[in-house]
Amino acid sequence: MDYTEEEITYTELHTEYVKLYKNNKGLIDSMHYAAFVQQGILPQERHFKRLFSDYFILYKPQSIIGGDLYWVGQKGNFKIFAVGDCTGHGISGAMLSVLALSFLNYIVLGKDFTHIGEVLDEMDKKWLETFQQGIELGYNNDWMEIGICAYNADTRELQYAGAFSKLTYIVEGELIELVGNKYPIGGWQLEKERKFKTHQITLPKNTTLYLSSDGFKDQFGYESGKRYGSRRLKEFLKRVVKLPVSDQKIIAEKEFASWKSIEEQTDDVCLMSIKF
Repeated sequence: MDYTEEEITYTELHTEYVKLYKNNKGLIDSMHYAAFVQQGILPQERHFKRLFSDYFILYKPQSIIGGDLYWVGQKGNFKIFAVGDCTGHGISGAMLSVLALSFLNYIVLGKDFTHIGEVLDEMDKKWLETFQQGIELGYNNDWMEIGICAYNADTRELQYAGAFSKLTYIVEGELIELVGNKYPIGGWQLEKERKFKTHQITLPKNTTLYLSSDGFKDQFGYESGKRYGSRRLKEFLKRVVKLPVSDQKIIAEKEFASWKSIEEQTDDVCLMSIKF
């Protein structure tokens, strides 16, 4: 029933407010529980400790739950790790992140491959198959940006492949980037055949790697009104790289909080660092 302004009473306003409050509280409570479930699906600290001795993960969803994800696992001699960023955040982004994690488990642990780029090739096919019906109906086809690495501790060989992602590594003060392919997992496929390139390098000792979503660099600062930016993030990483990785996480959290101040968080944030 519609009311004119004169007909609305305090009691009616109060009743509608209580309804909105209860609905909102129910939604927030559900999202907090979903965050608990999402954290259980993501790799746990024991999984990292089994594979790496010096690492950190900075993970900050924008809306309690989010579309950023990280993953670690082992296949033969290779220690494999990834950071992904699905379209959207909140509930929709979190649903996509769970889908991405299931694909990583299925493909990396269940399929044979020689180069890590083949994992992204297969993931792209599975993603497109999942959303094929939506494409036919004219809906947006959601996508994911991801960087994935495979490291052989015996040979110090590192393989990297990326979908709209970069791998940053620092050795002896020099910052180097490996750039992935300029198309995502899923999305509208404009290419005739989509293949993901595998970069192969040998890591010198005391090399620190960084994989991240774009949430940190895209965060607006309260005082400046500008994004943090890629250049500022690179300079920050070069300043802190000599510190123990666990200390780097604490400083990165403070840096992000200081830059953001009372500004709203722009996007989900995920930053992974591993020292070899």
